[in-house]
Amino acid sequence: MKKLLLIICLLLISCGSRKVVVDKLNVKKDSIATTEIKVITIEAKEKTDSTNIVTVIDSSEITIAPIDTCKEIIVEGKVYKNVVLKIKKSKTNSLYTNKKKESETKRIDSAAISKVIKKEVVDNKLKTIDKKADYSWIIWLFLLILILYLLWQSKRRLLLKL
Repeated sequence: MKKLLLIICLLLISCGSRKVVVDKLNVKKDSIATTEIKVITIEAKEKTDSTNIVTVIDSSEITIAPIDTCKEIIVEGKVYKNVVLKIKKSKTNSLYTNKKKESETKRIDSAAISKVIKKEVVDNKLKTIDKKADYSWIIWLFLLILILYLLWQSKRRLLLKL
């Protein structure tokens, strides 16, 4: 009987089951952004202003005055009598040259280089333990009551043997 009680106690007594869940979360993000901007603008304006003024003045003055009426004068194939001949020639040349050149150059250089490197590493470990309730104390209580009852039933036998 004692062996049977011992085998039943061992079969009925157990620990509560325990369930462990481990979640691992690994997030890796890598970002590389490269921006390169080059702007080259060349703007050129040229103004040319030139002035040429040429002035030619040709003047001739002939004066014929009579002095003696007996004598003849021939001028350029014409016959003049009794005169004084006075010829005045003048020639004037003037030259004015103006060359004006304006040059305007605008140059705009722009260069922008931006480089972005972004790394994100997340390691997360989540451990969840699910332990169910342990009702082995009820079995122990039942066994204790059973043993006490059996002792109470067999108290005469135990007392007689002593």
